[in-house]
Order: sequence, then C-alpha cells, then structure tokens
Amino acid sequence: MKISSILKKIFPEPLGPVSNELTDELAASFFPADSTRLAHMRQACRTASRLAYQMDYDEQTAKKIITAALFHDVGYSEKLNKTGFHPLDGAAYLAHCNAPEDVISAVLWHSSTPIEIENLPEIKKIYDNFPGPNYDSPIHKAVAYADFRTSPLGESYSFGQRIAELESRFGIGSVPPSIARMTLPYARKNQRDYASTIACAQGKNLPWIFCDIDNTLIMPGKRIDRRTLNAINRYTTAGGHFSLISGKHMISVPHLISCVGDHTPHVGVNGSVIVRNGRLEIFGETITPFKAIEDALLEANVNYATYVQDGIWTRSDLKAKELEDFANVGEIMPQSGPTPEEKGAIKILTFSHRDQTEQCELVRNLADAYGMNCVRTAEDFLEIGPARHGKHSAMMQIMKEAGWSDLNSIAIGDSENDLTMFGHAGISAVVANAAREALPSADMIIPACEEYGVARLLDTLVDSAQDGCWSIPCNWLSAHK
Repeated sequence: MKISSILKKIFPEPLGPVSNELTDELAASFFPADSTRLAHMRQACRTASRLAYQMDYDEQTAKKIITAALFHDVGYSEKLNKTGFHPLDGAAYLAHCNAPEDVISAVLWHSSTPIEIENLPEIKKIYDNFPGPNYDSPIHKAVAYADFRTSPLGESYSFGQRIAELESRFGIGSVPPSIARMTLPYARKNQRDYASTIACAQGKNLPWIFCDIDNTLIMPGKRIDRRTLNAINRYTTAGGHFSLISGKHMISVPHLISCVGDHTPHVGVNGSVIVRNGRLEIFGETITPFKAIEDALLEANVNYATYVQDGIWTRSDLKAKELEDFANVGEIMPQSGPTPEEKGAIKILTFSHRDQTEQCELVRNLADAYGMNCVRTAEDFLEIGPARHGKHSAMMQIMKEAGWSDLNSIAIGDSENDLTMFGHAGISAVVANAAREALPSADMIIPACEEYGVARLLDTLVDSAQDGCWSIPCNWLSAHK
C-alpha cells in the first residue's frame, strides 16, 4: 500500500486546507511572516535547489527535491499539529495534497526521524505501518543534506556549525546534538558523493579553493614559504583554482598576490573588495553610517581604523601596541584624520582584544544598533562591516561569474570571519591552530599553519584526482565530538 493511502487511513480528514500546488505561498500560509521556521524551510529549499541543479538531476527529480525541502518542516505549524511529531503531521498533510510518494516519504522520514521515534512509543507504533526510509532516494538524501546545512534562523551552515548551534541551544551532552552526530555518517557519505558527482558533471577534476591568509596560509606578517608555493603551483597546474580570501586589505599583500598568481580573483576586507587581473574593486554595500559609528567608538574610547577602497583612516590616537598589531599582520598603516566621505567605508576595525569582554560587547551592540555585521578576525581585532555581508558574498559571486558549480569548492580558514564562508562552500576546512569558534565548525581539521596544512591538503587533493575527480580526504574529517 502507498504511504499516502496509509496516511489517509490514519488521518482521514485533512490537517489543513489542501492544494495540489505545493508553492512557497502555500508553505508561507502556515506560519507568521517573521517565522524563523519558515526562514529555515526556505533556506533549506534554496540549498536543495543548488544541489539539484548542480547534480544535473532531471527536471522532475529536481522539482521533487525542491518541494520536499521546502515542506519538510511544515508539520511544525500550529495549523497542522495533530500528533505533535512534525515529520508525521507534515507528511499527513502532503498526502491529502496528493504530493508524490517519494516527496511524502522524504518528509515522513527526514533527517533524524528514524532515531527519534525509538524513544516515542506512540509515534513509533504509527510508523510501524509504513515502509522504512529509502536512504538511496535522491529526494531523501537531498532533504537530509539541506536540512543539516541550514540553521534554525535560515542561514547556510556547515555540519559542524549545525551541531555547535544545537550544543549552544540545548547544552553539551544533550540529546539533540547527540542525535545529530548519529546522523552525521549518512550526511558525510552524501556530501562525499555530491562532491565527486558535481565535479565530474562540471568537468572540473579539482575544487575551487578559497583560502584565508593570516594563521591559515602563512603566519601573520610572514612571506609565503617555498613548500606552500610549490603546492599551489602544482594544484593550479593540475586544473585547480586557488583564491586568497582575507580580512586584510588587498593593497597590503601585492607580493603574495604576485606569488600565487592573478589568474583567479582574490578577495579582501572580508568580502568587500575583489581583485581581478590586478584591478581592485569594491564589492557589496558600503557602511553608510560610518561617521556615526566612528563617533560612538571615539566617545567610548575604543580605537578604530576605517577601511576604504585605497587605504585606511583613523581619528583615534593609536597606541604603540595597536600600531604594532597592524605591523605584525603586514597591514598598511592607517592614515591619521577623518575618513574621506567620498571614498565609502567598507570596514571599521576596532582594537578590541578577545579578553576585553565589556568593550567587545559594546562594539557588537553598536554594530547591531546600526544594522551592521560584526565579526572577530584576530585575537586583537573585532570588526564592523556591511549587514549580511562577508567572505561568502564575494566567494559565491566569483564562482557565479565563472559559471562554476559552487558546491565544488573548499573554504579554508581559522577565525569567526570565515564561518559564513564555511556555511556556503561545498566543503570547509580549518587549520589545527584555528580560533575556538572556528575549530568545531568545519568539515575538516587539517594540520596547523606552521605544519604546512594548506600545502598538504592541496597535495592530497591533487593525488586523489589522478584517476578522475577529486575526493574528500577522510583522514582529516572532523567527528564533531
């Protein structure tokens, strides 16, 4: 018997107003406009859509994947709440909408459902009426992947970020993150299959690498070493793409750009500048209220440096230690004076050490008050930038311009400003010396910067592609324990 027939027998009356058109408008009708659950469903749908088209599924399969991802959590709606178990309530609703059987099955069994029902005897009793999940179904696999890679607020996440968020919300050692870890092997297998299939479908045997600079590629203020440079050259010669992506200003690193080559774009100022063929351009929005933010920082005795397209400015009387911090990372020195209004501010760096908790809270609250983004890029630097903007913005734009399947990519970093990049790239990697907020967030933990982690990863990827497309180095995969 079909799953839909069984569901209709158990739930003879529709749980809500039915429709044969499973649209975004229908999904939205079950939630308030500002619902975070709806935001989660929509972002999972966008991730599933990226996946479906980059996997080159046929139109019918792609449509089913997108629909199932959009409606996977519709059972959370108070309007559809019958049993209190959202996969079951959602699937029952879809059955009355005459949704395709594999879409209903994907919603009924999505993500951790098979594990959760073992501790819910009444729900388990109902589930015993259904055939088990089809783990090989492209719809089931895609929904599980998209759900795991989407935050409760509708942001793109890596698997590690999702588990870290569950730990933060429910507590370390609690049931939800434990269940997520139990589903991780299935998610990893699908991720591995997707990476290989997309690369082969695209005819690109190696992924596009987006690599942070300080503490990732090189130690702060140092020049690139011969071992790493040789690995980059080998990687690009083998057909791989390699782009620098940093919080630093690109005008501070001309020697590094020259060394790695400008055949691909490079990114600076946390995604706000892109260098293409030696030409630097601002990308994304500027910080319109920069003067008000600077004034507030000065009033609070927080020293700052504001980045514009061709330089850095400050009205702060920078301390010797702060100037030394800039020199140590190889950044150009700030000019003294007001930020030229015609230049357009793209980042405001504050000298706020991680241990200055009150000052850091002040800076983050200030950014929030003006609707800006705020991230830590180093132990001493807490930075304000354009809203909803980051390294991921430039990374995705670069691949879009190149016609590159963006899930065929690896983002490598070490700090908080790398997290959005981790959430959007196909695979993410941190060096072993990464900051505590970045370390649990990536798919892979590669050797530390001083141990040539990036070079070793590049060489491993090239070796894995000798007989075809690349594969994920399993020895560095994080268990997210």
